[in-house]
Amino acid sequence: MYYEAKYSDVSSGVFANRLQFPMPENNNNSLTVTTTEFDGVRVILFQPNLPTTKEDQLLPAIVYFHGGGFVLGNPDVMFGVTQRMCVELQVVVASVDYRLAPKYKFPTAFEDSLKATKWLLTNAKKYSVDARKVAIAGDSAGGLLSAAVSQFIKDDLNVPNLLFQALIYPTAQQIDVNLPSTQQYHAIFGNRGIVCKHDMAMFIGLYAFGEFRQDYYDAFMTGTLTSREFRETSELMQYIDHDVILKSGVRSRHYVKPTSQTDNSKLWDDIKDVLLDVRMSPLLRKDMSGLPPAWIATCEYDPLRDDGILYAHRLKNDGVRVSLKNYEKGFHGVWMSDLDFVVYEEMMTDFIVFAKKYVNPK
Repeated sequence: MYYEAKYSDVSSGVFANRLQFPMPENNNNSLTVTTTEFDGVRVILFQPNLPTTKEDQLLPAIVYFHGGGFVLGNPDVMFGVTQRMCVELQVVVASVDYRLAPKYKFPTAFEDSLKATKWLLTNAKKYSVDARKVAIAGDSAGGLLSAAVSQFIKDDLNVPNLLFQALIYPTAQQIDVNLPSTQQYHAIFGNRGIVCKHDMAMFIGLYAFGEFRQDYYDAFMTGTLTSREFRETSELMQYIDHDVILKSGVRSRHYVKPTSQTDNSKLWDDIKDVLLDVRMSPLLRKDMSGLPPAWIATCEYDPLRDDGILYAHRLKNDGVRVSLKNYEKGFHGVWMSDLDFVVYEEMMTDFIVFAKKYVNPK
């Protein structure tokens, strides 16, 4: 079996540990990097070193969530990204080390992310931060966490709303695995790449259930996660409209409109409460109004491309300001400072331009 050949060591943590890099040394005199905890959650804190005349100044901040499919990685992997945000924007950056699956299943990663964000909002002055100017950002799984945390912060009247949300090739829903971008990626790359269909089934399954489930894996691979009744009658399906993608201007090569009549009612009844939870599928929130402005980056060669486009569409329809760009030469995993990708530099430059409008308005 493919799973046994590629993922048999995941549950023991061997595979996950391959991305547990030690924190790089900070050789930049323009900032201070420390390890701390926000309400029990480990955080790498980046603080710009200000001139003495500005030591009492309250700064904007960005809470950052790394990617890795909820199974891999830590803030150290994104050290170059978060360090650059701190230096170029002159903001405090809190990079969150949320706990990983399969040991810590859903909704642990979300709960850790929300706790850390609320801690900064309620203890902002301790870190020389202006609580009214705290933004959130994340890539891949971290993009989902950013979207979901933004929703819960907006609903919490005890803390300020976030300044903006930056979602870098986020996953935003877990029930439709036959979107045009998924089909395009699979047709071109098959089971190769960072997030092929097999990887997506493994990552989401381990996070959702805390273990490998053959029934879920098989249904994911065949695109038959839901029941026929849900597909035909649920109002939530309007939020995953393939026509939005087909009319958006992005390429949809190799697309075939799904026509499966499979009724997977037994499995769906068992897994739907997790997959439909907005902490797992923030795209399915019914009302997006009032959420913070969004910068959303998607990549052409990424099966998750259409999740970001659909989320941007939902936000725009509910009156939220959105900056969406699809990077035609981009692919999932390009948001890595240490690999010198031209597309990464373009994405980061665009992000800095967007963020400056909010953290340092003229």
